[in-house]
Amino acid sequence: METEEITVKTEKKQNIVLKKFCMFCVALLSCLIATASSSWMSAKGVVAVGGVPVLLNEVTQADIDDAKERRDAARAEADEASEMISQLEDQRTDLEGELSKLNEASDAQREQYVIIYGQLEAALEEKAKALDEFIVAQENLEAQQKVFTDRVTVMFEYQNKSTLEVLLESDSIAGFFTNMELITLIADADAQAIEMLQTALDDAQLQADIKLQYAEEMQAVADEKKRQLDELESLIGTTEAALDNLNTDIDSWEQQEDELEAYAESLDDEVKRLQEEYDQQQRVKYSGGNAFRWPTYNTYITSYFGYRTHPVYGTTKFHSGIDIGAGYGDTIMAACSGTVIYVTEPYEGCNKGGTGYGNYCIIDHGNGYSTLYGHARDIYVSEGQWVEAGQSIGEVGSTGTSTGAHLHFEVRVWGETQNPLDYLP
Repeated sequence: METEEITVKTEKKQNIVLKKFCMFCVALLSCLIATASSSWMSAKGVVAVGGVPVLLNEVTQADIDDAKERRDAARAEADEASEMISQLEDQRTDLEGELSKLNEASDAQREQYVIIYGQLEAALEEKAKALDEFIVAQENLEAQQKVFTDRVTVMFEYQNKSTLEVLLESDSIAGFFTNMELITLIADADAQAIEMLQTALDDAQLQADIKLQYAEEMQAVADEKKRQLDELESLIGTTEAALDNLNTDIDSWEQQEDELEAYAESLDDEVKRLQEEYDQQQRVKYSGGNAFRWPTYNTYITSYFGYRTHPVYGTTKFHSGIDIGAGYGDTIMAACSGTVIYVTEPYEGCNKGGTGYGNYCIIDHGNGYSTLYGHARDIYVSEGQWVEAGQSIGEVGSTGTSTGAHLHFEVRVWGETQNPLDYLP
């Protein structure tokens, strides 16, 4: 019995020791986890928002700028491709017009070529006819020359006789005068025949020469037309080849443009994604202790961020901020600490006047964030001045394009307007 009691007591002591050891291990493990968690959160850029750890994206402005540069480069290349396509299209139009003109000229040349060759054929026929006439004239000349020779021989015989010999050979005085008259008539007739023969021969030669020259001229014209026709056909072939090459180039550039545009669009999506992640990261940072506050004591909104019917122009326009209802002279406060980077006050101390934002200033809060305060009556701060969140920086007015006293308030991230209600408490 005593042994059993001792055994039970021993087991109870062991259980107590074991429980204490387990509690110690749990405490030690919790401490280690907390330490490791703190180290991990610090290393990974984790902040606690409402007691809940939030992992910040590892996105920097440099990542966004790099994506934008790649997108802009792709879009610039796409624009260059588009410009090249436009130039090639103009060249193609010019070539098509030139080809059309060449084809028309070629058709006209062909028609003229046929006409010239028809004229050449007629000229060659005239040439052959002239040569035939020339040959006939030559043959006639030979015959006439034989007659002429015979005549000259007889005339020579008569002309070598003296008048006494003719008188002695005559039967009577009447016969003598008759013989002398005959000799004179024969001489005159022969001279006239020679003159006519020479004229006919000269005319035949002239006609033959004219026909020959005309035929040669027509041949030269036809040869020139043939050369022009060959040149036109060569130009047409060259232009058609150039047009084919140009069409191929246009197809290639159009494909490049499509690919670059698609790539630029994908980069647009990447830029948007990176910007959203980065903005979320910045919002988490601001919500961790650097959040914006209302820039006026009044928080009543008279016009929201986004498209609206403009109260002055009556057209649909984008409203880049929110309008907070307030009275003339109400205090304008810095929504967050930062450096004043811009001040313009063309209507200092005036409730109204001017266009646009009127009197306004811009404060840079770092990390790409800035705020704008518009339509003020007075601006108290100057460029380069550091202001704290909640510090008075001006008075509410209605300067610029405004219909009544209010504060136009904008939030910008890297220059792009955001909805201020995403940042205000």
